[in-house]
Amino acid sequence: MRTTERLRKLKEWVDTNLCEGREMKSPAPNQNIGIIHTQRPQVYLAWAPTRTDTVAKVQDLSNIAPAILVMPNTGYAKYMEEQRFDRYNNIHRPSEMGQHLAVSILFCVYEPGIRLPGFIESVGEGGKGLDMSLLLEGTEQGLFTLVDWMDDCMEKLIAQKVIPNTDLWLEETKMTYGLYTDQEYVVDRRPMYYGFVNASFGCYADDGANSSIDDLLN
Repeated sequence: MRTTERLRKLKEWVDTNLCEGREMKSPAPNQNIGIIHTQRPQVYLAWAPTRTDTVAKVQDLSNIAPAILVMPNTGYAKYMEEQRFDRYNNIHRPSEMGQHLAVSILFCVYEPGIRLPGFIESVGEGGKGLDMSLLLEGTEQGLFTLVDWMDDCMEKLIAQKVIPNTDLWLEETKMTYGLYTDQEYVVDRRPMYYGFVNASFGCYADDGANSSIDDLLN
């Protein structure tokens, strides 16, 4: 199975299981904080789009939220790691059994703060604009939204174990997760919140017939 096909099916799985039926906060048009804007999360492969498909409406898409970015990492082309259980129980397996597809699944959440009752209505009071004392910024809500979404991903991957219509099976013990960090420090880009689920999948490596060996034997 080709890597492109695996990635497309993985993207479909993410979209169906982690985005379908969700409405999450997103930046409002013109960055108007007086509007609570929501949309369905999007899924992208490898790179988030940085420009629109049309030139009629120009906008910055470098910080799309909410969104999930599936990024392929370095994987083995043909390898099977020896297991500790095998070694101590005198079990011998082929050292080369299959390919690996390793991915980092990046979650991006937008959380500008909690609007207290009366915040939206305050814009019309005396023409002074929004009452910012009724907006609670920098709360833990963005963190909780992010890690809940990541937990949903891990729970569903572990429960399903395979990606439908592919040869991908989850290597559960190699899955890791965490917030976006740089040099061991959590990167603070609020109101954008970023986190990763790193997953590794085993997949089939088709040897096929090697005609050069057949020619040598003949």
